[in-house]
Amino acid sequence: MSPTTHKLKGSSVKGVVVSVLFAACLVTMLSAMGDAAISCSTVQNDLMACASYVIFGGSPSGSCCSAVQSLYWTIASSRSDRIAACYCIKSLLSSLGSSVDPSTVSALPRACNVNLGYSVSININCAAIP
Repeated sequence: MSPTTHKLKGSSVKGVVVSVLFAACLVTMLSAMGDAAISCSTVQNDLMACASYVIFGGSPSGSCCSAVQSLYWTIASSRSDRIAACYCIKSLLSSLGSSVDPSTVSALPRACNVNLGYSVSININCAAIP
């Protein structure tokens, strides 16, 4: 076997290993989300109304609170929906970057008269949501 052939085989083995690890991570994430009926695009599009609040503070807008309350009632009866929504929200916050004020994220449910029964933060462990 020539050194070139051996190197090529090693590269393709690494590619297979990376592909298998990626697939395993994807399956783990999807199983954690269960059979969630809520879509990430819906959650993120609705909650974009809260972007100015979580960045600049002040008071959340009426449309922001309407979105928060609507999301709460949509996910209230399904743990898999709560977990899925959590991952979607974390992704949205990540896309907004370092301009997000962590204190406004944790205050948002209360500011919109929603009692989740658990604390919200940028670093929340979504899999641990009750």
